Formats: sequence, structure tokens, C-alpha cells
Amino acid sequence: MTNLRGCGKTLRQPDLLKEVTEMVTTTEVQTLEFRIVRQVKTDPPLTFTVEIAYDREDKGYLAECVELDVATWGDTWDEAVENLLDAVWGVSEVLVHDHQSDPNLRDPRLSHARLVVSLDGEEALRKLLGL
Repeated sequence: MTNLRGCGKTLRQPDLLKEVTEMVTTTEVQTLEFRIVRQVKTDPPLTFTVEIAYDREDKGYLAECVELDVATWGDTWDEAVENLLDAVWGVSEVLVHDHQSDPNLRDPRLSHARLVVSLDGEEALRKLLGL
């Protein structure tokens, strides 16, 4: 039997391990935030910033591509990333199409969108964004 300091409990060894494990798993969950900044050597150079953050309250991940003003959500990291890739591709296609329909359209995201649409697919986009 072992006295676990600070909690006033006397526990047998297996119970102690369980208690410590429960304490670790409940304190392990913290807000996770990742920021990936990639600069593409174009003329002029383009920067792509991806931010992914875990929201403890909503128990999910918010993924965002700052330059294209695209944000998505997923229950898991992988789901948030896949949703972000789909949204970046979709928004880019719409921006390029809209500009082709109206050449006077001015949107600061257009250079980024053109680059995305020129890629060979999702794997190339994943590489471009550092995912």
C-alpha cells in the first residue's frame, strides 16, 4: 500500500498506477496550435500560411489558410486537413473562374488561387501548404 501525496488516499500498487495514469491523461489535453508558413518562389513571391488549432471546448480542429481566407473544421486533425485542402481548391477554382468571367474583378487572393489551380492535384497542394 502506498500513500499518494497530496490527495490523502492510500492505494495498492495497481490502484496507484491507475490513479497516476488517470491524472496524466486528464492533464495531457492542452490547446495545440500549429502554424506553417511557406514562401513560393514566384514573381512576386507568394506566401501561404496554414494555421491549425485544437479547440478543447468544441473537441475539434480549426484549419485555416490565411491568404485565401479559407477556414474549415474537423473532429480530427486529418479531417480538418482534408477539409482545408478541399476548401482551398474549391475557393481557388471559383476565384479563377470569376476572374475569367469578369477580367475587371480585383481580388488580392487571385494570385494565390491561380497558383493553386495550376497544381497537379491534392498531393501537390498538400506539399505546397506543408501538410
